[in-house]
Amino acid sequence: MNIKKFVGHSAREAIQMVKKEMGSEAVILRTRTLPSSGKGPGDRGRTIEVTAAIDYEPKAVTSSVSDQIRLEEILNKWCYLEAELKELKSAILSADAGATLKPEIYYNESIRSSFSNYRNFGLGPEIISDLMKDSREAGTKKPEPSQGILRESLARVLARIDTAGGAKQDKGRKILSFVGPTGVGKTTTLAKLAAMAAVKQGKKAAMITLDTFRIAAVAQLESYARIMGIPLEVAVSRPELQKAIKKHSDCDLVLIDTAGRSPNHDQAITELKEIFNIPEKIHGYLVLSATEQYENLLYADKGFGALPFKSYIFTKLDETRDASSMINFLITRDRPVSYFTAGQQVPEDIEVASKKKLASLILARMRETAENSMNEVNKYGSSDWA
Repeated sequence: MNIKKFVGHSAREAIQMVKKEMGSEAVILRTRTLPSSGKGPGDRGRTIEVTAAIDYEPKAVTSSVSDQIRLEEILNKWCYLEAELKELKSAILSADAGATLKPEIYYNESIRSSFSNYRNFGLGPEIISDLMKDSREAGTKKPEPSQGILRESLARVLARIDTAGGAKQDKGRKILSFVGPTGVGKTTTLAKLAAMAAVKQGKKAAMITLDTFRIAAVAQLESYARIMGIPLEVAVSRPELQKAIKKHSDCDLVLIDTAGRSPNHDQAITELKEIFNIPEKIHGYLVLSATEQYENLLYADKGFGALPFKSYIFTKLDETRDASSMINFLITRDRPVSYFTAGQQVPEDIEVASKKKLASLILARMRETAENSMNEVNKYGSSDWA
């Protein structure tokens, strides 16, 4: 058998060379793309190598019309298969890497580990894609230990979340307002901050409620006010709000509660905006639940966007096993997160938002993902894999 390699600038050219020298009886054993030599003006960026064989010594032959048709069919099939394989490879890479990495850098171990970390953090594809933009540069570095890559991945995520806006507010008298959807825990959160200021820090505080919609809302705050020994005012309009704030101008802290609103109720949110249209400087908090899905958090943020809030408070961290929706949300927002709450105890179950707390939530999610994967494997005995 005679085996020979033919190299051309395209598959068509290489196969024509096979046909010319070996004839139509030749068998194509292998085709592959070779890197360009980069030499000479005729270089086209790549070359195709075709390995062909025939079981007798080739003779000079002249191609017939049938030979040309057969070789054209082979060429067309080869090109079709090549295109299909490229599509399949692209689909696999897109599914596994969120279409963020090119093949030549995807197989870099450090980059692949970073991507795996982001995915195990529970981050969305668009966020991962954005975080991986620096992977080309990182790919030129020497491989790092997995713990080092994990720390770097975590640091990149935390760098995109601002935790200012709580303890870092300007000193002096503060007026705080709490807005958000129904049932997220605004009133309880307000009471926790009031108790923290009045009981733990010895500051003079007052509470104002605009929530006359719920029958039990005022009664709930009255109970807190009585226990903490701080005054409570009820206001239903802008003039009444201004009057209540002025009445307690000697307080270090004034906290304003509002009724829960649906992000769909534009009119109610507009009315609340009008009430807050006063000259006093108010730091507004949008209070959201950590149990909500990412899309719902975005929807709430957009719905309450007309209100002058400056930062977020996330509640119910004790009621969720996976805080990745909150993490994804905070990464995509420009405003900072100020506080986290976890439980109903006043004032114990509240803490100033910190990078350390966010890191613990992200790593907890990562650990649980790994444990769930191991549990799935452990469902099967070793004999089941034989």
